[in-house]
Amino acid sequence: MSKSRVEQSCSNDRREALLIRIERATELPLLILAFAVVPLLAASLFWDLTPNGERLVFIADVVVWALFATDLAVKTAISPDRRGFLMQHWLDVLIVVVPFARPFRLLRIAVYGTRAFRGVVRIFNVDFLLVYAVGLVLIVATIVTTVEEGSVSPLGFFPNSIWWAVATVTTVGYGDMVPSTPAGRVAGVVLMVGGVGLFGALIANFAAMMVRRQRNNDAIVDLVKEVKALREDLYQLGGKRNHSDDASQTQS
Repeated sequence: MSKSRVEQSCSNDRREALLIRIERATELPLLILAFAVVPLLAASLFWDLTPNGERLVFIADVVVWALFATDLAVKTAISPDRRGFLMQHWLDVLIVVVPFARPFRLLRIAVYGTRAFRGVVRIFNVDFLLVYAVGLVLIVATIVTTVEEGSVSPLGFFPNSIWWAVATVTTVGYGDMVPSTPAGRVAGVVLMVGGVGLFGALIANFAAMMVRRQRNNDAIVDLVKEVKALREDLYQLGGKRNHSDDASQTQS
Protein backbone atom coordinates (compact mmCIF):
# COMPACT_ATOMS: atom_id res chain seq x y z
CA MET A 1 0.00 0.00 0.00
CA SER A 2 1.40 3.41 -0.95
CA LYS A 3 2.22 6.06 1.60
CA SER A 4 -0.57 8.36 0.38
CA ARG A 5 -3.18 5.64 0.83
CA VAL A 6 -1.96 4.91 4.34
CA GLU A 7 -2.16 8.60 5.23
CA GLN A 8 -5.64 8.84 3.72
CA SER A 9 -6.80 5.80 5.69
CA CYS A 10 -5.42 7.24 8.93
CA SER A 11 -7.13 10.56 8.19
CA ASN A 12 -10.46 8.81 7.57
CA ASP A 13 -10.10 6.87 10.83
CA ARG A 14 -9.47 10.08 12.77
CA ARG A 15 -12.46 11.81 11.16
CA GLU A 16 -14.69 8.81 11.86
CA ALA A 17 -13.60 8.75 15.52
CA LEU A 18 -14.23 12.51 15.83
CA LEU A 19 -17.66 12.09 14.22
CA ILE A 20 -18.60 9.35 16.69
CA ARG A 21 -17.60 11.54 19.64
CA ILE A 22 -19.63 14.48 18.32
CA GLU A 23 -22.69 12.29 17.68
CA ARG A 24 -22.55 10.91 21.22
CA ALA A 25 -22.26 14.41 22.67
CA THR A 26 -25.17 15.87 20.64
CA GLU A 27 -27.58 12.93 20.60
CA LEU A 28 -29.49 13.77 23.81
CA PRO A 29 -29.71 17.56 23.24
CA LEU A 30 -30.99 17.07 19.68
CA LEU A 31 -33.64 14.60 20.82
CA ILE A 32 -34.87 17.03 23.46
CA LEU A 33 -34.93 19.84 20.87
CA ALA A 34 -36.94 17.68 18.49
CA PHE A 35 -39.52 17.04 21.20
CA ALA A 36 -39.61 20.74 22.11
CA VAL A 37 -40.35 21.85 18.55
CA VAL A 38 -43.56 19.77 18.32
CA PRO A 39 -45.56 22.00 20.70
CA LEU A 40 -44.09 25.09 19.03
CA LEU A 41 -45.37 24.01 15.62
CA ALA A 42 -48.70 22.82 17.03
CA ALA A 43 -49.15 26.21 18.72
CA SER A 44 -48.85 28.04 15.42
CA LEU A 45 -51.42 25.73 13.83
CA PHE A 46 -54.04 25.03 16.49
CA TRP A 47 -53.76 27.62 19.27
CA ASP A 48 -55.15 31.14 19.36
CA LEU A 49 -51.90 33.07 19.67
CA THR A 50 -51.36 36.80 19.87
CA PRO A 51 -49.10 38.42 17.22
CA ASN A 52 -46.29 38.55 19.78
CA GLY A 53 -46.85 34.87 20.62
CA GLU A 54 -46.70 33.91 16.94
CA ARG A 55 -43.48 35.89 16.55
CA LEU A 56 -41.86 34.18 19.54
CA VAL A 57 -42.91 30.75 18.30
CA PHE A 58 -41.47 31.48 14.85
CA ILE A 59 -38.18 32.75 16.30
CA ALA A 60 -37.85 29.66 18.51
CA ASP A 61 -38.56 27.43 15.49
CA VAL A 62 -35.88 29.20 13.45
CA VAL A 63 -33.34 28.91 16.29
CA VAL A 64 -33.93 25.16 16.63
CA TRP A 65 -33.77 24.75 12.83
CA ALA A 66 -30.45 26.64 12.78
CA LEU A 67 -29.05 24.33 15.47
CA PHE A 68 -30.07 21.24 13.47
CA ALA A 69 -28.69 22.76 10.26
CA THR A 70 -25.36 23.62 11.91
CA ASP A 71 -25.13 20.16 13.46
CA LEU A 72 -25.83 18.49 10.11
CA ALA A 73 -23.35 20.69 8.25
CA VAL A 74 -20.53 20.07 10.75
CA LYS A 75 -21.07 16.32 10.86
CA THR A 76 -21.32 16.08 7.06
CA ALA A 77 -18.07 18.01 6.67
CA ILE A 78 -16.29 15.73 9.15
CA SER A 79 -17.67 12.44 7.80
CA PRO A 80 -15.30 10.57 5.47
CA ASP A 81 -18.34 9.29 3.51
CA ARG A 82 -20.57 12.34 3.17
CA ARG A 83 -23.12 10.83 0.83
CA GLY A 84 -23.53 7.76 3.03
CA PHE A 85 -23.83 9.96 6.13
CA LEU A 86 -26.62 12.06 4.58
CA MET A 87 -28.50 8.94 3.47
CA GLN A 88 -28.21 7.42 6.93
CA HIS A 89 -29.44 10.65 8.59
CA TRP A 90 -32.24 11.40 6.13
CA LEU A 91 -34.57 12.63 8.90
CA ASP A 92 -32.10 15.34 9.88
CA VAL A 93 -31.85 16.31 6.20
CA LEU A 94 -35.65 16.62 6.03
CA ILE A 95 -35.67 18.84 9.12
CA VAL A 96 -33.29 21.22 7.34
CA VAL A 97 -34.85 21.25 3.86
CA VAL A 98 -38.60 21.32 4.66
CA PRO A 99 -39.80 24.93 4.13
CA PHE A 100 -41.18 27.16 6.89
CA ALA A 101 -44.35 28.02 4.94
CA ARG A 102 -47.62 27.38 6.79
CA PRO A 103 -48.81 24.54 4.47
CA PHE A 104 -45.68 22.59 5.43
CA ARG A 105 -46.09 22.92 9.21
CA LEU A 106 -47.94 19.63 9.59
CA LEU A 107 -45.12 17.97 7.66
CA ARG A 108 -42.59 19.66 9.95
CA ILE A 109 -44.47 18.32 13.01
CA ALA A 110 -44.34 14.81 11.52
CA VAL A 111 -40.62 15.09 10.72
CA TYR A 112 -39.62 16.47 14.12
CA GLY A 113 -41.89 13.99 15.90
CA THR A 114 -40.39 11.05 14.02
CA ARG A 115 -36.90 12.32 14.77
CA ALA A 116 -37.77 12.61 18.46
CA PHE A 117 -39.39 9.21 18.86
CA ARG A 118 -36.43 7.43 17.28
CA GLY A 119 -34.84 7.74 20.71
CA VAL A 120 -37.75 6.11 22.49
CA VAL A 121 -36.56 2.67 21.41
CA ARG A 122 -33.62 3.26 23.75
CA ILE A 123 -35.67 4.36 26.74
CA PHE A 124 -34.25 1.60 28.90
CA ASN A 125 -30.95 3.43 28.84
CA VAL A 126 -30.90 5.68 31.94
CA ASP A 127 -29.89 8.76 29.93
CA PHE A 128 -32.78 8.30 27.52
CA LEU A 129 -35.31 7.99 30.32
CA LEU A 130 -34.90 11.73 30.77
CA VAL A 131 -35.64 12.28 27.09
CA TYR A 132 -38.64 9.99 27.34
CA ALA A 133 -40.01 11.93 30.34
CA VAL A 134 -39.46 15.33 28.73
CA GLY A 135 -40.97 14.20 25.45
CA LEU A 136 -43.99 12.63 27.12
CA VAL A 137 -44.71 15.78 29.14
CA LEU A 138 -44.31 18.09 26.12
CA ILE A 139 -46.40 16.02 23.72
CA VAL A 140 -49.26 15.37 26.16
CA ALA A 141 -49.27 19.00 27.31
CA THR A 142 -49.48 20.07 23.67
CA ILE A 143 -52.41 17.73 22.99
CA VAL A 144 -54.26 18.78 26.15
CA THR A 145 -53.77 22.49 25.42
CA THR A 146 -55.13 21.95 21.92
CA VAL A 147 -58.25 20.01 22.95
CA GLU A 148 -58.96 22.04 26.10
CA GLU A 149 -58.65 25.47 24.47
CA GLY A 150 -61.96 27.29 24.67
CA SER A 151 -63.32 25.07 27.46
CA VAL A 152 -63.85 25.96 31.10
CA SER A 153 -60.63 24.15 32.06
CA PRO A 154 -57.50 26.27 32.69
CA LEU A 155 -55.54 23.65 30.74
CA GLY A 156 -56.23 25.56 27.53
CA PHE A 157 -53.19 27.65 28.54
CA PHE A 158 -49.90 25.86 27.71
CA PRO A 159 -47.98 26.75 30.93
CA ASN A 160 -50.88 25.33 32.96
CA SER A 161 -50.82 22.17 30.86
CA ILE A 162 -47.08 21.79 31.49
CA TRP A 163 -47.64 22.11 35.26
CA TRP A 164 -50.47 19.57 35.14
CA ALA A 165 -48.43 17.16 32.97
CA VAL A 166 -45.42 17.28 35.31
CA ALA A 167 -47.64 16.74 38.36
CA THR A 168 -49.37 13.82 36.63
CA VAL A 169 -46.32 12.05 35.22
CA THR A 170 -44.60 12.17 38.62
CA THR A 171 -47.75 10.56 40.10
CA VAL A 172 -48.16 13.52 42.49
CA GLY A 173 -51.55 14.52 41.08
CA TYR A 174 -52.42 17.70 42.99
CA GLY A 175 -55.86 17.82 41.36
CA ASP A 176 -55.83 21.63 41.16
CA MET A 177 -56.39 21.40 37.39
CA VAL A 178 -58.06 18.58 35.48
CA PRO A 179 -59.09 18.07 31.83
CA SER A 180 -62.74 18.71 31.05
CA THR A 181 -62.93 17.13 27.59
CA PRO A 182 -62.94 13.39 26.79
CA ALA A 183 -59.82 13.74 24.65
CA GLY A 184 -58.03 15.55 27.46
CA ARG A 185 -58.92 12.81 29.92
CA VAL A 186 -57.65 10.15 27.52
CA ALA A 187 -54.38 12.08 27.28
CA GLY A 188 -54.30 12.15 31.10
CA VAL A 189 -54.64 8.37 31.24
CA VAL A 190 -51.78 8.01 28.76
CA LEU A 191 -49.67 10.30 30.93
CA MET A 192 -50.48 8.33 34.09
CA VAL A 193 -49.54 5.03 32.45
CA GLY A 194 -46.40 6.62 31.03
CA GLY A 195 -45.44 7.91 34.48
CA VAL A 196 -45.84 4.46 36.02
CA GLY A 197 -43.74 3.00 33.19
CA LEU A 198 -41.09 5.69 33.69
CA PHE A 199 -40.63 4.95 37.38
CA GLY A 200 -40.76 1.21 36.70
CA ALA A 201 -37.93 1.60 34.19
CA LEU A 202 -35.95 3.72 36.68
CA ILE A 203 -36.32 1.02 39.35
CA ALA A 204 -35.34 -1.68 36.85
CA ASN A 205 -32.23 0.27 35.84
CA PHE A 206 -31.28 0.84 39.47
CA ALA A 207 -31.70 -2.87 40.22
CA ALA A 208 -29.64 -3.80 37.15
CA MET A 209 -26.91 -1.36 38.22
CA MET A 210 -26.80 -2.92 41.70
CA VAL A 211 -26.62 -6.42 40.21
CA ARG A 212 -23.75 -5.36 37.94
CA ARG A 213 -21.94 -3.80 40.89
CA GLN A 214 -22.41 -6.98 42.95
CA ARG A 215 -21.11 -9.07 40.07
CA ASN A 216 -18.07 -6.82 39.78
CA ASN A 217 -17.47 -7.14 43.52
CA ASP A 218 -17.81 -10.92 43.30
CA ALA A 219 -15.37 -10.98 40.40
CA ILE A 220 -12.85 -8.96 42.42
CA VAL A 221 -13.26 -11.30 45.40
CA ASP A 222 -12.74 -14.33 43.14
CA LEU A 223 -9.65 -12.71 41.65
CA VAL A 224 -8.20 -12.05 45.11
CA LYS A 225 -8.85 -15.68 46.08
CA GLU A 226 -7.11 -16.91 42.93
CA VAL A 227 -4.11 -14.65 43.63
CA LYS A 228 -3.89 -15.97 47.19
CA ALA A 229 -4.13 -19.57 45.96
CA LEU A 230 -1.42 -18.90 43.39
CA ARG A 231 0.78 -17.37 46.08
CA GLU A 232 0.29 -20.44 48.28
CA ASP A 233 1.17 -22.73 45.36
CA LEU A 234 4.31 -20.74 44.65
CA TYR A 235 5.26 -20.79 48.33
CA GLN A 236 4.79 -24.55 48.54
CA LEU A 237 6.70 -25.03 45.29
CA GLY A 238 9.56 -22.92 46.66
CA GLY A 239 9.58 -24.94 49.91
CA LYS A 240 9.74 -28.25 48.04
CA ARG A 241 12.57 -26.95 45.89
CA ASN A 242 14.58 -25.85 48.93
CA HIS A 243 14.00 -29.22 50.58
CA SER A 244 15.18 -31.02 47.44
CA ASP A 245 18.34 -28.89 47.32
CA ASP A 246 19.10 -29.62 50.96
CA ALA A 247 18.64 -33.34 50.39
CA SER A 248 20.97 -33.36 47.40
CA GLN A 249 23.64 -31.47 49.32
CA THR A 250 23.41 -33.99 52.21
CA GLN A 251 23.86 -36.91 49.86
CA SER A 252 26.88 -35.33 48.26
